[in-house]
Amino acid sequence: MAIDTSPTTSARARTKVARVSPLLIAVLFSAALNGAFSTAASAQIRKPGAHPSYAAELDFHLVWQWSDEPWWNDEGIGVGVRGSIPLLDNGPIETINNNLAITFGLDWAHFDGNCERAGFECDANDFWIPLAVQWNFFLSSVVSLYPELGLAFQHSTWSADVGGPGCVNVRGFPICGDDDDTDIELVVWLGSRFNVSDDLAITLRIGRPSLLLGVSFLL
Repeated sequence: MAIDTSPTTSARARTKVARVSPLLIAVLFSAALNGAFSTAASAQIRKPGAHPSYAAELDFHLVWQWSDEPWWNDEGIGVGVRGSIPLLDNGPIETINNNLAITFGLDWAHFDGNCERAGFECDANDFWIPLAVQWNFFLSSVVSLYPELGLAFQHSTWSADVGGPGCVNVRGFPICGDDDDTDIELVVWLGSRFNVSDDLAITLRIGRPSLLLGVSFLL
């Protein structure tokens, strides 16, 4: 039986909390930037256009979603795909080795577990369709860094085995079985790319709402 979503959805939206630690992100990004000021990286970043030329980038990755999760505060595991198309091959800063791209894709994460120890099982699926700007800084022939900022459609479906007809209350919310919700959310990642060859790389993104680890192909 479907739940009346009007109070639940608004309450759920208000109680979504991004649990990515700003300090953790700052530490990781600072460590990466520290590498940018090594002698080799400093020389590479000062050479505009000294990076692989590509028309598109295709990225397949694993997803660990740790923010904007379902209401019982679980972490989700899944897979995703991302495509990126350069808009500026050398820019927006023409004096350093950088480019600007638009990135879009689809991420899926699955959640399951005990609903806040309420005595019944829950499971959920989150689908994200992000559209973001990606700014690449090519520090060396092997390492590049990129922040990504944009918006995403988030569609969530979930079900709760409440053990029979009717509803139960969890943290003041009526839980009645299957339901779904669609939102538009802010997304932000700090990414790194480690080139194995001119057209193959290992990628790592950390941010809101997820950590993504994958393989990237430059086409």
